[in-house]
Amino acid sequence: MFYEYALEPQLLNNWPDFRYFFENMGVSRGRLISRYPKHWKRLVYESLADCGDLERKRIKEALIRADEKLLRRNNEWDSNKDWLINAEAEHARSPFHAIIARENPHANASVLIGDALNEHEPLWTLNNTCDVPRKAQEMADGVATLLQASREIIFIDPHFGPENPRYCRPLIGFLQAAQYCRTIKLERVEYHLKEKSTADFFEKECAKLANNLPAGLEIWFRRWRELPGSEKLHDRFILTERGGVQFSVGLDDGSVGEVTNIHILSEELRGSTWDKYLSNAPAFEFVDELVITGAYVG
Repeated sequence: MFYEYALEPQLLNNWPDFRYFFENMGVSRGRLISRYPKHWKRLVYESLADCGDLERKRIKEALIRADEKLLRRNNEWDSNKDWLINAEAEHARSPFHAIIARENPHANASVLIGDALNEHEPLWTLNNTCDVPRKAQEMADGVATLLQASREIIFIDPHFGPENPRYCRPLIGFLQAAQYCRTIKLERVEYHLKEKSTADFFEKECAKLANNLPAGLEIWFRRWRELPGSEKLHDRFILTERGGVQFSVGLDDGSVGEVTNIHILSEELRGSTWDKYLSNAPAFEFVDELVITGAYVG
């Protein structure tokens, strides 16, 4: 659902091409630019030598704001070889979804020619929605790239209950996926839900859940109730500072054969949903909060 592309820096050495790729990349598009190599931004800067002053300035200013479109990775790089040879070797070691380059001299099926790219190319054409089995592993796999690339993860499911294994299994799966091959610090994890039980019961059940969550990981549970005449606490999301997704059924798993639809949110919808729970003027009445710390050591 979220795909990583190795993008040759020299493809961005003019404003029309730079704008095309950057308008079509980002979490809301389902496409992320691999920060390959780690000094990828510097290579883009170095490719701008033949640009006019205004064009170079526009690209440099846009690159400053580019981090939300980039995906870090632990990579290998040989400074004695050119970018494409390195990228093909890296792809063999740890695959990208595709490599986008100026040329494809080795007729590599995973290399797309930047100048010839169009919406009919299967490796470029993506849907912003997909159905996945309502199983913890498959649900986590569908959003793993987003979770691993984010510093803040906000789960929203009003019906979550720590006493119900069908809610706990996916949460454990999401957090395990978030920790896998992580290259940046996970700074914030929250779960927003509806008040359904007493505070004592909720705290007791969350304490049991902590034994199955990654050791040292803090999760803030925040409970809400609907305001008279306001919207209902109903929709289910996973939001991050970089983007978000909506789950059609819920963040709980189900029976064999059941599916849930995962839909990538637009930047505007992610922002408005974030504000309903995390702004200074939330859409619901705050009830209480609880922080638990994971204790599981695998």
